[in-house]
Amino acid sequence: MRSVLSVKGSPYEQGYTHGSELKEMIGRNLQCVSEKLKESRCDLQKYEDFIRQNLDMMKKSEPSLVEEMKGIAEGAGLPFEEIVKLNIPAYFMTQYFNQECSMILARKNATADGCTYVVKNRDMKTWIEQCVLQRTYPDGRKMAEVTGAGTVTYPAGGINDSGLCVTTTGVWSEELPPDMKQAGSSQIFLNIHLVLDHCKNVEEAVSYVKQSNRLNGLNVLLADADSACVIEMTAKDAHVEYDDGSGLLFRTNHYCSESFSRFNPTMEVYPSTYKRSERIEELLKEQYGKIRFQDLLRIMSDHKYGINGICRHPQGDVCSRTVSCCLFVLEDRETWTALGNPCEQLPSVRI
Repeated sequence: MRSVLSVKGSPYEQGYTHGSELKEMIGRNLQCVSEKLKESRCDLQKYEDFIRQNLDMMKKSEPSLVEEMKGIAEGAGLPFEEIVKLNIPAYFMTQYFNQECSMILARKNATADGCTYVVKNRDMKTWIEQCVLQRTYPDGRKMAEVTGAGTVTYPAGGINDSGLCVTTTGVWSEELPPDMKQAGSSQIFLNIHLVLDHCKNVEEAVSYVKQSNRLNGLNVLLADADSACVIEMTAKDAHVEYDDGSGLLFRTNHYCSESFSRFNPTMEVYPSTYKRSERIEELLKEQYGKIRFQDLLRIMSDHKYGINGICRHPQGDVCSRTVSCCLFVLEDRETWTALGNPCEQLPSVRI
């Protein structure tokens, strides 16, 4: 089964190739979403109303997304409505902390070669199989994204041919519930596919992110050849932290700024986010100034703290697992991806 695809042409044409090549993976992802909805026992009428409103908004504001979804559906031989369920992931909001991701930027002074690296583990409680899309548009623009098979919305991370790289980690707080009445005017999350499509550098992306309409907060990592930052977002506000010259930025699933840290869950409620952040900082300090490609993959494969480790494996009642690890090299415009746990997909030995 191919999981790295070159898709070319209009959004519909890219979607059709995506759907036809990955129809089996897409079918399995739909089955997982259906099972998730049954387990959540959510009000299906409200759920379907939310999707309808959000789709209507998407048709008006970003019709290319809808065209690509239509292409995926026809390529896979599936009803359009099923593909919409994957691309408007309201099932993420049936409980908090559904995605438990970790992301790191290392650049300039922090790295052995001075190159800029962005790496992310995408951790999910719902098993969504991932793929890599290498996009070429009719106007010559190119983009690479790591995303769920069957989706065009909310990729794990991506890079465009201008050298802008974007990735995110989720942040959920019981003190910041999404306003479901905004389903007809807001994306569920910031859609970084659109950031990559509309922006060429960090400055443009920061402006775009701040103006975006969204129902939930995120931590957003942005990097280009000259600049890098993390944007901590709630549904209404944003705090920007630029690289202070250290060449390092990282986030897990809580806020670090004074502006938003009051919204964080406690260590007792959510130990994983704090343990992963602590371990990432420890490992980055050990290699500071000499961080290499393989060091970042080693960090993302780390299992210290067990069920609260960086590389996530289901254990007992903790069902989060790492579904992909993507590493972007900005200077080379390269995307390296482990589809699954990096410890298993990219094993290493040292003699």
